[in-house]
Amino acid sequence: MTAPNQDPMAFVGQIIGHATGMMAIRLCAIGDHLDLFKTIAEKGPLTSAELAAHTGLNERYLREWIYGISLAGYLDFDKATRKVSVPEAHQPALVDVGGPLYQGGLFRMFNAILDPYQDLLRAFREGGGIDYSRYNADFWEGLEHNTCVRYKNNLVSQWLPEMPEVVAKLDAGGSFADFGCGAGRSTIELAQRFPGASFHGFDIFPDNIDKARANAREAGVADRTRFEIADFAKGVDGQFDVVATFDVIHDMADPRGGIRALRRAVKDDGIYVLMDIDCTDDPADNSGPLAVFKLGASLHFCMTTSLAQGGDGLGTVGLPESRVREFCAAAGFASVRRLAIEHPLNALYEIRP
Repeated sequence: MTAPNQDPMAFVGQIIGHATGMMAIRLCAIGDHLDLFKTIAEKGPLTSAELAAHTGLNERYLREWIYGISLAGYLDFDKATRKVSVPEAHQPALVDVGGPLYQGGLFRMFNAILDPYQDLLRAFREGGGIDYSRYNADFWEGLEHNTCVRYKNNLVSQWLPEMPEVVAKLDAGGSFADFGCGAGRSTIELAQRFPGASFHGFDIFPDNIDKARANAREAGVADRTRFEIADFAKGVDGQFDVVATFDVIHDMADPRGGIRALRRAVKDDGIYVLMDIDCTDDPADNSGPLAVFKLGASLHFCMTTSLAQGGDGLGTVGLPESRVREFCAAAGFASVRRLAIEHPLNALYEIRP
């Protein structure tokens, strides 16, 4: 845990730096949502008036946004010409949708996760939590963008090679089930890689299933993917060669029950692939640039949505490796192997009955 700053003035500077970062993310969320980064990259350099002409947006607001986002260091601003441009080095993060460095989903998600603020204060005073319905479309779209980037750039090319037996089962035409599949991004990536296998996705939210089906059609894999509305903690029909949860268990109201249901869903010679947040046994020991984000996200979403359902409220840093092993053993799994991946946010496990 970072030691507190002992210099009062330096501490004030730290606060101002954090406030500046918060405002920069807000400006980035605006730029992403209104396609300003994309327009400037494709048409720029542009003045605020030219940007207004291309987008149909209000010039005065665009001018103020340009000043702010440029001072934050995200765009280049030429004072003589009053034109703004996207530096080449920043384009992968700001413009390259779906690329390995793209941060548009983060901008949207970080901005929107703060919206139910009064609900959070009420939960501090009264307990309970925040219902999923209180998060707006930007949050869910940002979350989908983030997961799309992760699965497109990590799942098949980097993580699968660490699981040769999973590859063998799917190459042989096995069955795969993604529990808590969201918009189906991980399932679709795997369906594209293994055309002979069958893929199933289950999610409790009807909108997610509708999006997953649409995404599968767009990706050309609707013939070998099936997405269904289901609360998998209550069980689903059938057993599968490979089952998976990606960033799901720590969010659940009943994580132990969820892992028990997964044991029932996987064949006795099958494999359970669990991806969740990389964290330490003691929350105070989490470190690195994402440590504060993890705890903030826990308060604003992961912990509070679980508590809203009367659940355990594990939170974002509530599923360290020791707890994964404890829950899996209690559910009847015989072995847990943590895979050697390097990721700033996630840990990956191969678990066997």
